[in-house]
Amino acid sequence: LPRLSPPPFGPSTPCLLPLPFPPPPIALLCPLLHPCPSPSLSPVPTPPLRPLTPLLPHLSAIPLPAPPLPPLRRAVGMSEPGPGEPGEPVPLEQAVLETFFSQLGVFSHDRAKDYVEREREGSRAAGPAWASGWAALLAALGHLAAAEKAYHGMGFLGQKLGGQSFFSRKDSIRTIYTSLQNELRKLVTAGRSGAAGNSSHLEELLSHLSEQLSDFVQARMEIAEFYEKMYSLSSQKSIQSVELVHSLECILQKYSSRFHHPILSPLESSFQLEADVLTQLLKAQAVISEWRFLPSLLNLHGAHSKLHIWGQMFEKQRETRKHLFGGQTQKALQPPHLFQWLTRLKNALLAKFSFYFHEALSRQTGPSEMKALTTKTNPDYCGKISSFIRKYDAQNVSLIFDNRGSETFQGHGYHHPHSYREAPKGVDQYPAVVSLPSERPLIHWPDVIMIMSDRTAELNTLDKVVHFYDDKVQCTYFLTRPEPQFTIVVIFDSRKSEKDSHFLSFLNELSTSLKNSKHFASLKPGSKG
Repeated sequence: LPRLSPPPFGPSTPCLLPLPFPPPPIALLCPLLHPCPSPSLSPVPTPPLRPLTPLLPHLSAIPLPAPPLPPLRRAVGMSEPGPGEPGEPVPLEQAVLETFFSQLGVFSHDRAKDYVEREREGSRAAGPAWASGWAALLAALGHLAAAEKAYHGMGFLGQKLGGQSFFSRKDSIRTIYTSLQNELRKLVTAGRSGAAGNSSHLEELLSHLSEQLSDFVQARMEIAEFYEKMYSLSSQKSIQSVELVHSLECILQKYSSRFHHPILSPLESSFQLEADVLTQLLKAQAVISEWRFLPSLLNLHGAHSKLHIWGQMFEKQRETRKHLFGGQTQKALQPPHLFQWLTRLKNALLAKFSFYFHEALSRQTGPSEMKALTTKTNPDYCGKISSFIRKYDAQNVSLIFDNRGSETFQGHGYHHPHSYREAPKGVDQYPAVVSLPSERPLIHWPDVIMIMSDRTAELNTLDKVVHFYDDKVQCTYFLTRPEPQFTIVVIFDSRKSEKDSHFLSFLNELSTSLKNSKHFASLKPGSKG
């Protein structure tokens, strides 16, 4: 399929042309990912060097240039050239920077910090010639590694004093990044001042990198503030995911291509990876709430694929742990809190997706396999509802979608964008997108729609359970609304008390879980969201 390249730091969901048929959606519940290896590049052969022996007698007559700055030698830890690769050494400073940002790009913050601190100590021992911009940048890089570790730990969330923002606290990540930004701007100013004179290539490089790192730090602060906003939404009855997506895309567009130097490439890639995952998850949450099957599937699958790539970075890294009584073990690097939270958010959205689109997914496989797949989701909404029906002898539990005003509604599953279907009318404007244990009870549907119409104000509070008993048919109805367009109805063929705690707690728990706002509270480490 033709793809359009996404803008840097923008949403990376590929723009697809209209599909004539849907992809197999059931594969999303049990993905088998086989990442394609990067194609190997054949090394470019270098021409043989001419022997210098015949020219040695004449070298004394040639004026030699000043020795290049910085000295050329291979940094500790850099890999030796392979067979057929160019064997020229890399300038020490460039090698140090590449090693540091390579470690930072795979989220190995402690190793990056230790490495740059060792290099800083070595530069001090080298003498005062090294103690200018280079030493200052090494110090700033150490602070950057520490700040990145604190950022991915998300410990700064919820740090407030009175009504002030967390940015006002002395120990906040905003303070850490602001101090780091001031250090980098001093290096930029020093580099620009030296540009008027005879500044070396090293000084120009450090100034250029410092300027781009300053933009990166500013982008980090705005993303941190965005996470703080998400965390504050955990107490809201409803989350406007579309507004969150718009705010995030504005930040990413603002800093598009602002730190693009090749040395910063690993840092740029890691920033892009996080931005892609967060954007696609928030988009998935928005389109699932609009009951749009294909966009939900594509965004969830895109976020899943990128989280898989991200997780492999931790699997490939090993950390050594020494035991108290001798011996040591190696295990995979523990992922930071941010990665774990994004993974849990993806799993929660996958569970909601498999519930909202249960009928479309069921068409792709048999009942036993579908049940086995949905059992693996957390929470298993269909399993919980089925257990409730068996335990309390409920006649039916349905999830109703109000499609009034929706011009794109065409029913379950994927539909070609250019296909035409007449807009539903009457009771068909309130289809049961999920109905358990069997199809919706048509005899009760006019009563259900009447209750929804008469008790709209109560249902729109999104936190109230509505009770109604119809003495003509001897049936009890419980209704609640998790989202503006969705209503859950439980039908009993007998009289039930409106104060029954079992029914009320079940509906409140189910509605709260589908809102997904509680999950935003778990952004803060140690919370019970």
